[in-house]
Amino acid sequence: MRTTLQQLAALGQTPWIHHLSRDWIHDDRHGLRRLIRCGITGVVADPASLAAALAHTTAYDDQIRTLSPLMDDSERVRRQLVRADAQQACDLLLETVVADKPMDGWVAVDIDPRRTADAAAAVDQAQWLAEAIGRPNLLIGIPAAGGGLTAIQEATARGLSVMATGVHSPGRYRQTAIAYRRGLARLVAAGGDPGAVTSVASVPIAALDEKADLRLRAMGRRPDLAGTFGVATAALIRAEYLAFFTGEAWEPLAALGATPQRCLWSGLTVPDARQPESRYVESLITRGSVALLSPYTADAFLAGGHARPMADAQIPAARRTLAALVKAGISPLVIAGLLEAEAVRRGAEAFEGVRALIAEKRALLGVGVGR
Repeated sequence: MRTTLQQLAALGQTPWIHHLSRDWIHDDRHGLRRLIRCGITGVVADPASLAAALAHTTAYDDQIRTLSPLMDDSERVRRQLVRADAQQACDLLLETVVADKPMDGWVAVDIDPRRTADAAAAVDQAQWLAEAIGRPNLLIGIPAAGGGLTAIQEATARGLSVMATGVHSPGRYRQTAIAYRRGLARLVAAGGDPGAVTSVASVPIAALDEKADLRLRAMGRRPDLAGTFGVATAALIRAEYLAFFTGEAWEPLAALGATPQRCLWSGLTVPDARQPESRYVESLITRGSVALLSPYTADAFLAGGHARPMADAQIPAARRTLAALVKAGISPLVIAGLLEAEAVRRGAEAFEGVRALIAEKRALLGVGVGR
């Protein structure tokens, strides 16, 4: 019998996991190998999982001891830890997934969010990650804010596969899709193969709901609309995807093997404990998309989820929901702007937290460090 994650794949959606740490990759009972058997076909690295492993395990101690005499700051060490984790995850997915599902098996690693404002610096770090990790199934995470759109286009033109992160509105999705298409066109003009790269755009659902619900509660309006903004926004982003990757502008690239920039539904852990744990996953089962699950949400969906496709006919209802939210005082553009700024700030804080833990670990191991 197929698991619910395997049923997602049968419906045209790719389930990925939002977690990456050293011991977990090869843990046959509780880690990535088990989830691959259950239907997971991709991985997105999460600084929080690396931080937890640094704080609570010895998984990285040997590598830190080896690197310490060679590297004088925590950032260089962090990059090498991430490099080794990504290589191992890429190799495992190449071995177990890609042979049967060539569109799957991706591992995504973010650039340092501090580089977002400077497109050239963002591209340089993306290039470094691609060359250092050296695997064909690597995705480079680049924020869609600030200089990110320019970086997404340039990275794509260089033949790198990109995950655009922090896409909080249909307009921002369209901008990332344009950047991706322009990058593909430049790649083709330079003699490159557009079929060798891919792109996804990460849409954080729970964060959208949390911001809108907070505003509704503050105004004392329309409690019946609580928990609707995220899925409705995703439906309109889906509409942009369907419209953008058809027609005269896209067909020449598609004929050369280019693939659309898939929507990656992220932040699928439901924040309201009164609601079903799999509500977001079940509401966003759309063909040609990716569902990014935390380990907790993946287990919840495996235990009690239901895999039924979301009909694209629901898009008009989503437009009506958003119209009602706007009438109640919710501004999608304001929320998107707030979330973009917060995502970059929190991402930078997460990276800094990892660097601090590496410094602490090196001090604990007696090898010293700079920040």
